[in-house]
Amino acid sequence: MELTRYNCFIGTARGFLLSTTDKPKELKHVKPDFSSEITALAFSKEQKEIIIGYQNGNLHRYDPTENIYLDTISDLEGKGSIIGLGCKENLIIAGKSDGIINIWKDGKKKKKHFGINLDPEGTLNSLVVNESSKVIGTGGEKNDFKLWDIETQKCTFKAKSMGHDKLNLPIPTSIRGITFFPEDPNLGCCCTKEGHVLVYDDRAQRRPVVKYLEEKASYTTIASAYRERQCLVGTTRGYMQLLDMKVGKCLRTFTTFTGSVTSIVCDPIEPYVVSTSLDRHVRLHHLETKALIQKVYLKVNLTSLLIRPVVKEEESDNEENTENIKANEEVEDNEYEDIFNEMEVVIDEPKKKKKIKRIIQDEVDASKVALKKIKKKVKNDDEIDQIKVKRKITKVKNIFAK
Repeated sequence: MELTRYNCFIGTARGFLLSTTDKPKELKHVKPDFSSEITALAFSKEQKEIIIGYQNGNLHRYDPTENIYLDTISDLEGKGSIIGLGCKENLIIAGKSDGIINIWKDGKKKKKHFGINLDPEGTLNSLVVNESSKVIGTGGEKNDFKLWDIETQKCTFKAKSMGHDKLNLPIPTSIRGITFFPEDPNLGCCCTKEGHVLVYDDRAQRRPVVKYLEEKASYTTIASAYRERQCLVGTTRGYMQLLDMKVGKCLRTFTTFTGSVTSIVCDPIEPYVVSTSLDRHVRLHHLETKALIQKVYLKVNLTSLLIRPVVKEEESDNEENTENIKANEEVEDNEYEDIFNEMEVVIDEPKKKKKIKRIIQDEVDASKVALKKIKKKVKNDDEIDQIKVKRKITKVKNIFAK
């Protein structure tokens, strides 16, 4: 198991987009016309294109097969950097740090936008589109977790404050990352700068239904894991945690980092996770054993990450295998046909067989009677030629033998 199993698309602080291939140590890159940090990445519909967001507020559409930029989108509403991207059906959604969210249909110039009414001191630091429903999750500095309907552009859920601590001071929640659990579209999970991981259920209450606190940690990013209601969070102190948010418990801690974890993406089916950090490494871990499977140094600061399984080669291999199987089946069918053609035709005649058996049985019974009579004649008549009698006995024995 290596990184070559995935196509990894990695955003950098210099604006380069790096991508791995199915060959080890082979790396592709593409450079934009301007120099700006990549702050967000998202796949378009069916993962044919990648939407790239930059710190200067512009977007690029990128074709991963041709390794080229398709076009540049620079006329978005709002100010600041792109903090989150998402695609839902044929819609592209982009959020800016000043709280303006842009929505437009792919291939059309008309764009809709709406604001999320930030606090004067608040910012928008995270925006994620729920793949299981038409909902956007937002959060940031002095900006609690909220849900927005994509069609109506209205707030459908607003989290309540965490209350007060022992000193009667309000507990701050500066959200740094948001994720949704695929098995339940109503559950949203977010991590904060203060070391909280919170699970919200928009059907139950406005306060978190499950809470986890790591007092010494400051979380930077979060991603859902392959098991139900599990997530992975990265910290500024250079370690990653696997959390079970059914009960709010830390299951495993990964400590192979030497810098802040910047992005995490988990395989949705198998227990593997790919991550980037400020030490300029891309790492592949096994979730169950905590083993570091592979580590690749990329020479630049890494900011964001997307992965997708390498499918093309697997499909070609499967096609070749199916063709070989079909060819083998045809050869076997031809061999069987030749064998059957060469075999002699056997016609069952049950009635004739029964008649033959009856005739043989009658002859055997008659020979037994004749043998008894001959033996009596041998004893009583001395004038009969002994040689003739012996010949008759041998004939009867031959009948028995047959």
